[in-house]
Amino acid sequence: MSTVQSLQAASQANNPANATSSTSSNQLQATTQSFLQLFMAQLQNQDPLDPQSGSDMVGELAQLSSVEQQTQTNTSLQQLVNGQSSTSNAGMANLVGRTVDATAGSFSIASSGGTPPPLQLSATSAMSGASVVITDANGNTVDTIPVPNGTSATVQWNGCNSSGVPVPAGSYNVTVQGGKSSAAITAQWQGAVTAVQMNSSGTQLQMGDVLVDPSLISSIGAAATSAITPSAISAALATAASNQQGATP
Repeated sequence: MSTVQSLQAASQANNPANATSSTSSNQLQATTQSFLQLFMAQLQNQDPLDPQSGSDMVGELAQLSSVEQQTQTNTSLQQLVNGQSSTSNAGMANLVGRTVDATAGSFSIASSGGTPPPLQLSATSAMSGASVVITDANGNTVDTIPVPNGTSATVQWNGCNSSGVPVPAGSYNVTVQGGKSSAAITAQWQGAVTAVQMNSSGTQLQMGDVLVDPSLISSIGAAATSAITPSAISAALATAASNQQGATP
């Protein structure tokens, strides 16, 4: 086994995941110092009657150069990925304050006792006996909410289980059971984005007390703005002037 191959084999043995990952910068950990140490050991312990040929040594040096280039490439790619992630997160901040629709499915509860946004349901034909089912990460039913009959409806989950106890923070899932209707039913969270959470699970958008993946966003509305009219500005200036005159002895 060549010196460089020994380095790669040792690296993969210490971290088996590296053998199957092509993007991890830890996959190739051979350094020039480690190579030289193994290279010198190989020269010192070679068979004097059958020494290593010069072409073999040149080949190993070429392999080392290739390993170093791959390491640098992996590092550069990781830096590029990190930069794109930072840019994406910065872009997500622009969604704060905007009203969005997010496909209902897997979601997380940010904190116990919070209020989730309303669920907007629409169907291709009239719903009858449909219900919204909230389940936890283990698939256990947390709450079941009846859906009013019709082709569209708004359902508000209070963030509690069927006993009225607020559910703890964690992962949950929402599904819609059609009941007596065979219509295709679409369910979406609808509300304003209040924060962008960046944690070990990745970037998540917070809507009320619900955290959803940005990929679930189906529509984005305009940012909420405060309407400031000229009359309101004049009234504020008049009040400020009156207060200043009253404070003057």
